[in-house]
Amino acid sequence: MKTSYFGSPWIGMYIKTNDRFTVMPVDTMAKVEDMVRERLKTEVIKLGVADSNLLGVYIAMNSSGVILPNVARAAEISTLKKLGLNVYVSKDNHNANGNNIAANDKGGVINPYVGSDEAKAIADALGVELVPMGIAGFTTVGSACIATNSGFLAHFKSSDDDLRMLKDALKVDGSKGTLNTGTGFVGYGAVVNKNGYIVGEDSTAFEIGRLEEGLGLIK
Repeated sequence: MKTSYFGSPWIGMYIKTNDRFTVMPVDTMAKVEDMVRERLKTEVIKLGVADSNLLGVYIAMNSSGVILPNVARAAEISTLKKLGLNVYVSKDNHNANGNNIAANDKGGVINPYVGSDEAKAIADALGVELVPMGIAGFTTVGSACIATNSGFLAHFKSSDDDLRMLKDALKVDGSKGTLNTGTGFVGYGAVVNKNGYIVGEDSTAFEIGRLEEGLGLIK
């Protein structure tokens, strides 16, 4: 449940998942792969994005589609298309898509500085409506929120209005919290899907409890 990527607890910067596939860097250690298969119950796809290992920063995805940055290479795009996903290569300057988009299969939110035409193309690929907004004063909503089809966890400084807008956009209930001992950028601290989650090794039991509550895992 708790792990790291070569000593970094910010596993959400390196790993991205939906309910069927998890993409991770080619040099990911076997113990992390095993944990992903056990906890997230997905097929593991190992690749880079322009040879970068920051897959969680560059990639946004849900069960319908995957959004790649404009630096993605043809072979990387082809690998993901073979999975049956809608693949869209972003054209906007704000193309750290994992930072800028938080989505599940019901809806999502997007950095308000992403152009409207680009936001529509991304939304079409994911098959959901994307609401432009900030979270806790940050426009990088993908780093400040993680979501599944049963819940979400947002930055601990999220306002009541932020939480209300997230509930409306994602169409699930959720809460706010931290990971990795007090950090509000929860998108960097965990990888989540409908089957479970893995968190950065610096996360406390209290933080994990808040994550489980936000994701609707505590009834």
